[in-house]
Amino acid sequence: MSEDDLQAMKDELEIRNLVGKLATMADLADDLTEYFSLWTDDGTFDMREPFGRQEGDPPSAWKVSGLETLRENRRQLRETGFQGPGTNVWHANTTLHITLNDADNAEAQSYWVLYGSKERVEVLRIGHYHDRFRKEDGRWKMAYRTVTPGRAGTVPPDSARG
Repeated sequence: MSEDDLQAMKDELEIRNLVGKLATMADLADDLTEYFSLWTDDGTFDMREPFGRQEGDPPSAWKVSGLETLRENRRQLRETGFQGPGTNVWHANTTLHITLNDADNAEAQSYWVLYGSKERVEVLRIGHYHDRFRKEDGRWKMAYRTVTPGRAGTVPPDSARG
């Protein structure tokens, strides 16, 4: 195995751990200082309209860029009980596929499941992440996350249920 192959494996593992750490810290960390250290200074969180959005549904898309704006956004999400310790909301990231574009840039596609467990365990929402990463000072960081949620409570069409 070449040095390039070993470095690619190290990079992919670091990115996988970064994705996992972002999810668990969003749910469990009392202090988000380390969470924000996982983002580039110009990092962007881009929430798209949900799959299956229908005319008349209230808009739910938003986009924040830069650490200060991201900090304010996370504070608001925690104040509303959407995420964070005590909310009983759990992010699970699945089917992660990483592409190393070059030595300092990578991207990933994955699905996510948002679970709630206040009264009973239930799937609150599902969706898709398209993440872009940048290596800064030898460390991979999240540079841009595009989130496309599914509609809460949607079921697959009859033809997909088998």
